[in-house]
Amino acid sequence: MSESFDIAVIGSGAAGIAAAVAAARTGGKTLLLDKNPAPGGTGGLSGLTTLCGLFDEAGNFLNPGFPREFADAIAEAPPLRMGRVWVLPYRPEKFCAAAKKFFSALPNLQTRWESPLENVVQKNGRIVSLNGFKVGAVIDCSGDAEVARATGAECLATDETTQASAVIFQLHQVKRDLKTPADLAQILLPVARAGFPPLYLQANPEPGSVTAKFAGDPDRVPELIEFLRGNVRGFENCSTPVEQFSRTRRAGRMIIGEYILTGADVLAGGKFPDAVARCAWPVEQWSAAGAAQYRYLPAGAHYEIPARSLRAAHIKNLFMAGKTISADVEAIASARVMGCCLATGAAAGKLAADYLNSAHQK
Repeated sequence: MSESFDIAVIGSGAAGIAAAVAAARTGGKTLLLDKNPAPGGTGGLSGLTTLCGLFDEAGNFLNPGFPREFADAIAEAPPLRMGRVWVLPYRPEKFCAAAKKFFSALPNLQTRWESPLENVVQKNGRIVSLNGFKVGAVIDCSGDAEVARATGAECLATDETTQASAVIFQLHQVKRDLKTPADLAQILLPVARAGFPPLYLQANPEPGSVTAKFAGDPDRVPELIEFLRGNVRGFENCSTPVEQFSRTRRAGRMIIGEYILTGADVLAGGKFPDAVARCAWPVEQWSAAGAAQYRYLPAGAHYEIPARSLRAAHIKNLFMAGKTISADVEAIASARVMGCCLATGAAAGKLAADYLNSAHQK
């Protein structure tokens, strides 16, 4: 007989980490599946070094509970203000290590790495098994609605005109200030004049370390690094620990739920009676050419995400968190950031447990 789990979580990025921990903390037997060899997702494995979406415009935490716990576990420096938003600097290796520590403290949480989603079986509008395991509820934190692909659940989708992907990597041994727009312009203008696609640079907490986001093809990154070494002061000895470069998707597919969060909800600071998470991040869209457009909420405002946007419309025991929540293309351009993913993940873990408790009482 196949092993049974109360809740299965698919994907171990920020949303999946939070969902798995929240689900397991309710006491249910929880399974976490990921096709990668270790936890972290975009937050731990892509090269990102800033956690966005934790704070309101004044720098206050928006979501108590697990989002704050996780932020405290990875923080090594205070939050930074970047224009109208606040971000938390972190090291990717600490992001992954914190996830493993939370998991190890929960004996009723089992993890399966290098385990792509497969063999999803539905009966009477419910998912009853996946990967050979019987399940009571499922939370899709895959970032690209992998459960929806397997079940035929209806989705919305972003594309390269709204959430274009980027190549993210670290540069070390950089001896150049990146503190002001003028500092950055002196670096990026030669890159643009040389015909490279847009490049964005951000200083990391470690001295001499920079995060690069490149809109070009992965195979052009070595050429770009050579150009920086030979033509931009302070980058003469720069290097990267990355051996193979790939694109990171900002967002992909969103499962249609009981309510579709809209861009209008976000930009108006919408509130809901069944709210389970908050966010104040702007609507951040990226074109295929690497150009960013930001639309901000009213000063001091935040919006809420309803529980209905974390419940699939037509599969009774399917829940969503992170980049797969029920949201339109504009709304996900805000809600996709990791601080919000932590909040919706924690909420989805609790909603799935509540669903099972309610089902058992009937």
